Amino acid sequence: MPRYYFHLRGSGARDTAGQKFANDKAAREEARAVARDLSRNKAVTTDERLVVTDASAKVIHEEPLFR
Repeated sequence: MPRYYFHLRGSGARDTAGQKFANDKAAREEARAVARDLSRNKAVTTDERLVVTDASAKVIHEEPLFR
């Protein structure tokens, strides 16, 4: 199974361990769910984004965090 990494653009947080998903679609679905959860904890609007990359560091999805 491919490994995907979830980074936060705007805060500089980097995912160094990654997670395995069956395919890009499954990783994108997880990104949407994670972004929703992270957005709930934001007190103000932010320009941060959850950026999903594959093992070769290719960006496969970006999901905004918003309130």
